[in-house]
Amino acid sequence: MRVYWRQWIRRWRLPEMRLLFLALWISALAVAAVGFFTDRVESAMERQASQVLGGDLVVSSSRPLPDNYRQLATQVGANMAEVISFRSMLSFGEATQLVQVKAVSTHYPLIGQLQGSKDLNTVGLSLNGQLPASGQVWAEPRLFDALQVPMNATVVLGKSQFALTTAVTKDPSQGINFFQIAPQVIIPLADLPATGLLSPASRAEFSLLFTGSDRAIRELKANLETKLAPTERIRSLQEGAQNVQQALQRAGRFIGLAALLSVVLAGAAIVLTAASLVRHETRSVAVLKAFGLARRRILVDYLGNLWLLALIAGVLGAMVGFFLQALLAYWLVQVVAIDLPAASWTSAWVSIVTALVMVTGFALPALLRLLDTSPMQILQGSFPRQKSLANWLILSILPAIFILLWIQARELRLAVWVFFGLIAAVLLFWWISKLVLNGLARLSTRPAWQWLALMRQSRRSLLLVVVFAIGLFTLLLLTALRTDLINRWQASVPADAPNYFLINIQANEQAKLEQFFQQKQLQTTLYPMIRGRLVEINQQPVTSDDYPKAEAKRMLEREFNLSSFANFPESNKLLAGKWFDTQTQGFSIEKGIGETLGFNLGDSLTFDIAGQRFTETITSVREVRWDSMQPNFFVIAAPGTLLDKPYTLITSLHVPTAKPELIPQMIRQFPSITAIDTSAILGQVRSLVEQATLAVQGVFAFTLVTGLLVLWSALQAQKPERQRELAVLKSLGASSQLLRQRIWREFLLLGGLAGVLAGSLTMLAANLLGYYLFDLALSLNPWLILLGALVGAVLVASVAWLNLRSLLRVAPMALLKT
Repeated sequence: MRVYWRQWIRRWRLPEMRLLFLALWISALAVAAVGFFTDRVESAMERQASQVLGGDLVVSSSRPLPDNYRQLATQVGANMAEVISFRSMLSFGEATQLVQVKAVSTHYPLIGQLQGSKDLNTVGLSLNGQLPASGQVWAEPRLFDALQVPMNATVVLGKSQFALTTAVTKDPSQGINFFQIAPQVIIPLADLPATGLLSPASRAEFSLLFTGSDRAIRELKANLETKLAPTERIRSLQEGAQNVQQALQRAGRFIGLAALLSVVLAGAAIVLTAASLVRHETRSVAVLKAFGLARRRILVDYLGNLWLLALIAGVLGAMVGFFLQALLAYWLVQVVAIDLPAASWTSAWVSIVTALVMVTGFALPALLRLLDTSPMQILQGSFPRQKSLANWLILSILPAIFILLWIQARELRLAVWVFFGLIAAVLLFWWISKLVLNGLARLSTRPAWQWLALMRQSRRSLLLVVVFAIGLFTLLLLTALRTDLINRWQASVPADAPNYFLINIQANEQAKLEQFFQQKQLQTTLYPMIRGRLVEINQQPVTSDDYPKAEAKRMLEREFNLSSFANFPESNKLLAGKWFDTQTQGFSIEKGIGETLGFNLGDSLTFDIAGQRFTETITSVREVRWDSMQPNFFVIAAPGTLLDKPYTLITSLHVPTAKPELIPQMIRQFPSITAIDTSAILGQVRSLVEQATLAVQGVFAFTLVTGLLVLWSALQAQKPERQRELAVLKSLGASSQLLRQRIWREFLLLGGLAGVLAGSLTMLAANLLGYYLFDLALSLNPWLILLGALVGAVLVASVAWLNLRSLLRVAPMALLKT
């Protein structure tokens, strides 16, 4: 052990060893900081999104749920609330109104808070965890308008009388259903039996809501899924709340992409540093092999040193990364009032494993190549050809890169995409760079272009261009995707996003209602809505019994909302087939319903609409953005084909907060219309998007800093070679001004070339990744090439000058001694 420690201390004094430690530490720091921060942000986003369900897990049924479900929740340590929901009539004096009764137990809602007001003239505030007391009922503001009932009035629900004490402006779990026709009222669950409204024959939905740790929810879900009856279904964030899923998925994919690309950046520096370290140790290995020390002993010695170095770097990186993300989280809390949950220590272990995998996968090939060489070859500087190196590239470096990508991405598809994309990028960078540099070297032989002679160091320049191009490509790619993502999110919930849905609009009132909107300067489009049940697929009868999955059964047990219009919806994307430009027949379907029920382009569907059969062939498939806050439909028929069937109209519109009187005016003029206030749902989506945007900004900042530090490390790896080169030039009489110009000129060219390559590939990769992973539209942005060239030239030259300027002040003899 004494000898081992002496060897380790001797090697630690080597500049290459310290550079390798720096690169490993930067890698571990980036992984830890990004991991800790994104873990907290993802937890916060999921918590925000879970409010739409009312809990982390929801079990619901049309029949009372068994007590053993409650016992299972108690066993795993999950919190629980109970909700029973049904429709009934509420009366005030002689006036009556259909309402959606929600009887809730204590602790409801488990996630989020009810907001409301004791005064109809004030904005709803947090109710601080309060629920209706016994004998009280809380209701949505539209119930007060519908019945013209004052606050604190006595209303009758079933056999019981209640005091109407609070107007509820926000119920987190109400976001599950946009089209709840009746106003919602909330009563204590304990008061429900006295109303006499619930009997074994009543149509009601019984729900149990659960929250708890990730482990508790996973265990509870697994246990419940084995016990579900046919009438019961289970929902979690992954199965429900389509209006927030796309924002969550895009944010998660960008965060994973940023984290794994920061690892790729660090990996490039580690490869260079490890190769430099092995070159420095060639004479030491030659001496050890000449004295007969076994190859295996030498390998274990060096690997043990490198693993210890990686372990120390991983632990320190995890500690500093935790500190950095804590500072960012503190800033978020102070500036934007976003509270982030505690971080999981999983990211610390990931950073340590990352450092170990990187040093093993990236340093092992160079070390084995050195050990496979005889002492005489080492001393002569004669190494085997590239065959063995290529073998180890396949057996060591590439598997290490893929493992690191998979660990960081946490999604196999994303890891595979980036892995093969990086391989293609490196090969492309290498090939184009070699062609360009060889061309510049030949051009430098002409008198007018002799200043390009500094590019004749083709191998070194080629390696630097590839490394710089990978780093700039990473930063440009994240910049492009970050900008597109944030713009898309902000566009999905703009300030004038619809905050009301209007349903039950009668066909004979369409013209008058459109005139009303025009007078009030409200922009909207009316869509026909027809109720129909799917009864045949390709002329074959279908029932819910034909499908094993609960989601498919539910679709066939209910009626679909069909529509028929000519203009393609802005919130949809055509995936296959042709839209109804000139067609007068056919169906356009949403892709998810086709995948669930097993039909696609060219199949025929038959719907039963008010006792009439209607059959058409599927002529197009669409992807629907459910977070658009616009009316969307699973099935759309050719324009005009369903207007001979019974239908109503539906629309969404934005009512300015400064004009709250518009909706009551409309209801008084068109009493059959039901106006659904979706501002609470819109607020949830907007809050989620703000958190996702902050997460993307924070992760991008981490990756940008990592890229700059890794760029510095890559230059440091070649610093010994630069020292010897500058010593020779100074010995031959080169002035400091000439050497300064040489450094700036060389790295401006190398950085500009790397930037052009990075910008060109970024334009391609941003479109491919944006389209297939983030649902972004295709767009060519040639400014990325110019941006890459300018940023690459200035950034690389500046960092190189800062890295090498100290060598210009050192005497040639001192440089040769280092």
